[in-house]
Amino acid sequence: MQNTLDLDPEWGAIDLIEEVEKVFEFTVSKDEAERCATVGDLYSVICAHAPDWDAQSGKCASSMTFYRFRRSLDADRQRSITPRTSLECSDNPHQLFKRLSRETDLRLPSTRMTPIGMVGGFIFSGGLIAAVVLLLIGRWEVAFLAFVISLIGLLPVYADRGELPSGIVTVGDLVRRTAPLNARKLQAYGGRPSDRWSILASLAAEHGELEAEQIGPATFLHRKSMEQAAAA
Repeated sequence: MQNTLDLDPEWGAIDLIEEVEKVFEFTVSKDEAERCATVGDLYSVICAHAPDWDAQSGKCASSMTFYRFRRSLDADRQRSITPRTSLECSDNPHQLFKRLSRETDLRLPSTRMTPIGMVGGFIFSGGLIAAVVLLLIGRWEVAFLAFVISLIGLLPVYADRGELPSGIVTVGDLVRRTAPLNARKLQAYGGRPSDRWSILASLAAEHGELEAEQIGPATFLHRKSMEQAAAA
């Protein structure tokens, strides 16, 4: 596997940097952004602007997240929910994560689409692109057919039950991935936010093609930077 988040060179890295700015409450300068080829480069920028972040005190953010999940998962038998409780018993991970997010007011990692959902997404996007192209060349009737096909592709997308994010099997796994995504919110409730690297890796995983555990300082933000480094 290539060691890159595979973000869009123009907008993908910008979206990630904007999230970093929001969480750590500082502005990344244009020069700093242009020097960020890897996740490690962006981490260095965070450390320069938020040197005392990891020294903060407060309640354990992971514990706060776990107790919120425990109440939401089963209010009647909270004590039976432990960090080792499996999430794989859910037959609809997408709906489970949606409910947990709504009831806990926390941002959760994104669930993955099943192969059926991905095929539906491909049909929708392909049909929509074809409809636009056909409209531009004046093929109205065929364009309408392509548009109808794209709408049909939405059916498996909406019906997709989703899959658990890679690496998340238990409640503890979900806590570990969720707490860094909610650093500011948990801090407002008296929690001690996750360390800078955990937050950055979790944000990067939400934007890129790698899981948080696969991301390291040498991970490139996009293929363009990786290819430039290889050619240098």
